[in-house]
Amino acid sequence: MKCKICGMEINERNYDFNELAFTNKNSKDDIIYCPFCGAGKKYLSESDEIIRVESNLLDENTLKILDHAVKLELFNGDFYSTAATMAKNSEVKKVFEALANIEKFHSRLHQKLGGFTEAPNLNKVNYDKYSSDSALLELARQKEEHAVSYYERYKNEVNDKKLFEIFEALADVEKEHIILVKE
Repeated sequence: MKCKICGMEINERNYDFNELAFTNKNSKDDIIYCPFCGAGKKYLSESDEIIRVESNLLDENTLKILDHAVKLELFNGDFYSTAATMAKNSEVKKVFEALANIEKFHSRLHQKLGGFTEAPNLNKVNYDKYSSDSALLELARQKEEHAVSYYERYKNEVNDKKLFEIFEALADVEKEHIILVKE
């Protein structure tokens, strides 16, 4: 099985990667999410079909939107990595680690879609004032809501129908994360 969004092969060795980043779990017999980017079942295929975007055909505005998406997801991935080290509850820590993997993967996906050769160097954010798991989870919810808003807003501004579809898929992933961090 292959994910049409990120192009990753899903098999019996990796179907359960990042399983704590999802409200429901994949099983060997029922793959409902891509374990790498989180795209839902409708984006999974037995064929080698993937959604391809020709970065050289993207206009300047679309490239700017993708550049910001790279940074948004990288910031969120860095937040989750830091939050995982700060979390007191071991289950919350594991969820944050899985979410960090997914968000960083989204950043790399946007980087590839935009044809960007290097990841940006972002300033590190200090999250020390979020001293409890509940405060970290609340900030996680806010970050996921911001990501959903970003994809929902800019999917209509990109000049590529396939990129529109990718933004819709990733907005759905982020909506799933909102549910997860509220639990």
